[in-house]
Amino acid sequence: MGPAWAFSVETGVHTLRLIGSGLFDAYPKLQVILGHLGELVQKNIWRTSHWALANGKNPMGVKAKQPFMDYFRQNFHMTTSGNFRTIAMRNAMEEIGGDRVLFSTDYPFETMEEASAWFDRAEIGDNDRQKIGRDNAKRLFRLP
Repeated sequence: MGPAWAFSVETGVHTLRLIGSGLFDAYPKLQVILGHLGELVQKNIWRTSHWALANGKNPMGVKAKQPFMDYFRQNFHMTTSGNFRTIAMRNAMEEIGGDRVLFSTDYPFETMEEASAWFDRAEIGDNDRQKIGRDNAKRLFRLP
């Protein structure tokens, strides 16, 4: 299933392993960028967070000290690459904040034309369009 499904699932599982490993406790300023509007992680982050550290019992034996959801909101950014669905983008904005979403394409799997045409029409406010389309990347990468 490659780019249609497996890339997201495999990257999502790897993301959860990074969080559970305690990596972000050791390096709290580390920032990770996920493509495809979060590689499916944001759709299930509450459930994963809840079960990983359920009632303080840690049934999965994770090393992370905080709920997974906290790390996801503090240490991750999402790009729109290869997921040109406005509802999914708005969900990402609500889950981790519009300041952590970045416009991207996913070339060669998707075209620049398709990505930009979708983004230009996406039903979001002009302020969010400017942040996601340019300002968030400038801030994250410390560009002039």
